[in-house]
Amino acid sequence: MSSSLTRTELYSVAKVAAKILESCGMPCFLVGGVACSAYGTTRCIQDIDIAVMTDEDQESVKRRLVRADSRFYLVYPKNRSAPYRVLWFRLGSQNPLTSRSCKIDILPRGTLNIPDVPSSRIRDIQGVPVAPLLVLLCLKLQAWDHHGAAPQHWYRSKQPADERDIGELLDIAIRAKENIAKESWIPRLFVRQAEERVPKYVASFMNLPTREKWKKIGLVTVTPVYSPFQRRTDDEW
Repeated sequence: MSSSLTRTELYSVAKVAAKILESCGMPCFLVGGVACSAYGTTRCIQDIDIAVMTDEDQESVKRRLVRADSRFYLVYPKNRSAPYRVLWFRLGSQNPLTSRSCKIDILPRGTLNIPDVPSSRIRDIQGVPVAPLLVLLCLKLQAWDHHGAAPQHWYRSKQPADERDIGELLDIAIRAKENIAKESWIPRLFVRQAEERVPKYVASFMNLPTREKWKKIGLVTVTPVYSPFQRRTDDEW
C-alpha cells in the first residue's frame, strides 16, 4: 500500500497530521527515518513516525485523526486479536484498489524513551515539525542497539539501515557544529544512555575516525579498545 512514496508526499502527509494534532493542543514532531530525511539523509523512507506530546493513548490519538480527515483510516494488524489498529493515510484516489497509502505510527509521550521537547526546540523543516538533530541521532543510536539485541531476525535486519542513518546524521551534526553540551534541556538520563551506547557502536566497527566524530559532538567519554578477535560480553558494555 505504501510503494514508491516520494519525500514530498511524506512531508505533505506529515503536515496534515501535525496540523490536526496541534489544533487539538498536542505538540508533535517527526522522528524515525522521515525525520532523518528532513535533515538530509539519503535512505528511501516509506512511512512516518510522529511523536506526540500527550498522555492520551495511541488509539485515541489515531481516532482523532480519522475523525478529522477522511483520508486517514484504520486497519487490523496481521494479528487480528491485537488491541490496536494500524493508521494509514490515503493519497490520491479514494478507491482502495487503486489508491496509494502511507503508514503512520503515533508515539505518545514516553514511548521509546522519546524525551519531551519544548516547543521552542522543535525544528521547522519545509513546514514540518521535526525532532532536534541530536535527539534524533540519540534515538537512532538507541534503535540500532535494540535492533541488534533483538532475537527476531526481522528486527536485526534493520541494523544496516540504522547504521546508514546514524553515519549520515553524525556528519550532518558535525557540519552544523552541534554539541550535546549546548543542549542542557535534554534529560540527563537520555544523554547518559546515548553515551553508554556510543562505545558499543564504535567498537562494532573498530573505527577510530568514527570515535572522533562522536567526540566532536560531545558524545564520547571513555571508549574501550578491543582486538578484532576479542570476544566482547554484555557485561563489558
